[in-house]
Amino acid sequence: MRKGLGVFFCLMLSFSLLLVGCGGNQGGSSTGETQANKPAEANGVDASKLKTVQEGKFLFALSGMAKPYNYTDGDNKLIGFDVDVAMEISKRLGLEGVAVQTPWGSILQGLKANKYDAIIGGMSITEERQKQVDFSEPYLLQQAVMFVNEKNSSGIKSKDDLKGKTVGVVTASTYKDFALELVGPEGKVKEYETDLFALQELKNEGRIDVVITDLGVGMDAIQKGKLPAIAIGEPLFVDKCGIPVQKGNQALLDSINKALNEMKSDGTYLEISKKWFNKDMLSTSN
Repeated sequence: MRKGLGVFFCLMLSFSLLLVGCGGNQGGSSTGETQANKPAEANGVDASKLKTVQEGKFLFALSGMAKPYNYTDGDNKLIGFDVDVAMEISKRLGLEGVAVQTPWGSILQGLKANKYDAIIGGMSITEERQKQVDFSEPYLLQQAVMFVNEKNSSGIKSKDDLKGKTVGVVTASTYKDFALELVGPEGKVKEYETDLFALQELKNEGRIDVVITDLGVGMDAIQKGKLPAIAIGEPLFVDKCGIPVQKGNQALLDSINKALNEMKSDGTYLEISKKWFNKDMLSTSN
């Protein structure tokens, strides 16, 4: 009887050792670890060394209200140019991409408070913002243009005609300071939560004279919303948009830049760009 128990315990010990050998890593199955690491190893990125808010995930913030860059579809799913770019970057980092919809007015504060890893939502690279966060290389060029009511342009043909006018812009955008300079002390700048809200105001006579916003956003809003607005004049300026991360998170920033460069080199970026705009969004030519 004792001999039988001895054999039984030996067999159980051998079986336990076999299970330990197969498990490999504590806290997760070996299959899951291998699948998670494959994309990172293929692109020369060790995802385990990247500092992110949630392990194994890449949380990126956007407003979800800047169609066609980022917005929600009929199923309340976030889609758009920015989302496609972010998901492709996530894959090349070996991380699971997770979109975080956040009001634009507080989106930078959320990044600094470590609520997400990056902002991929068309944020312009400015000196003031560079003091607060670190930006990637530009992943998008946005052309700022003027939109007016097609039936009543209020005599506006160029930026020189904006003195004393009322201009609509998106809140917390780089367009606000630019518009304030153009309208002068007798003019006024009104802020709106989204470009669509601002452009809709052009229908109401006397509310605003012109909207300054991105060409792509404006044209899409006008077409989809059937708004009586048109773009006029030459681009006021071109914004270089980057992907901001927390100050000092150099490993993540380097990995994002590496992913972007690879996407540009292998044609993936151009494919995404043409899908949403039928043009290269890193070029100002049409």
